[in-house]
Amino acid sequence: MKQLFMILLLAVSTVSTHAADQDTLTIQKPQRVRIITGDSIQKITVYGREGDEKYSYENTIQLVDSNYVSSVNINKDRWDLSISVGSNNDKGFHNEISSHIGVGLCNPISACFNGSSSVGSSFEIFWTIAQWDHFSPKYKNWYSFGFGIDWRNYRMNGRSYFMKQTDGTLTEEHYPDGYDPIFSRIKVFSLNVPLLFGHEFSKGLSLTVGPVLNFNTYASIKNRYFDDKGERHTDVYKAIHQKPVTIDFMAIVELLNLRFYGKYSPMNTLSSTYGKNINFQSVSFGIYL
Repeated sequence: MKQLFMILLLAVSTVSTHAADQDTLTIQKPQRVRIITGDSIQKITVYGREGDEKYSYENTIQLVDSNYVSSVNINKDRWDLSISVGSNNDKGFHNEISSHIGVGLCNPISACFNGSSSVGSSFEIFWTIAQWDHFSPKYKNWYSFGFGIDWRNYRMNGRSYFMKQTDGTLTEEHYPDGYDPIFSRIKVFSLNVPLLFGHEFSKGLSLTVGPVLNFNTYASIKNRYFDDKGERHTDVYKAIHQKPVTIDFMAIVELLNLRFYGKYSPMNTLSSTYGKNINFQSVSFGIYL
């Protein structure tokens, strides 16, 4: 124990000597501090800080085979891809860069095609690569601006399938008797820009809403089926004339550290000229990390 204490004293002295240049860490208004000491270990854990109740900082100093070992972890117990880019100013604002992933189910609505679709057969994955968050801890509000990518996969069930004709027109066709369909889907890939506003109503309960601007850079049709001879086929049609720009309206609800999202896309997905026979709008919902 005495040997560990001397190592700790040396470590603290080293940090103090160079604190002005390298190793200063200031945590304002921590909610809880936990200190564990033993013959060969000392651990200090800080929970919460001003403007961030989920923040955690852990510093461990351990004696292993007469050697001094130190480790530091920040936010290790939660999925957190955010980094601070500024301290609170005199107006109480705080800036942060964050990254988020959404995984959910989607479904075409107001569809022009007759084939059936279900929420469970279509899905969405999106990644907000970088999002600038501007917080006001005093009023518990924040504004966000970001950039990311989105991949939506819409499936049609039953014996119908999507088809691109030679003139570029998109239609709904039906498999002949004896054919066994596997799936028919439309995939849309987008670059998106979310513009969001959020408010924390109480601890563990918040709501974020706003538009998401989509730049739809790629879309395709894929059909997979067995013919009447049992042979498997895959047909792919590219350049299906998706709308180049669409807008979603998104809401994110945080409840007890769990976040869920919902999106409504009031604009048609495809060109009104080429895709009028199968056009549709979209809704989606899922988890938001």
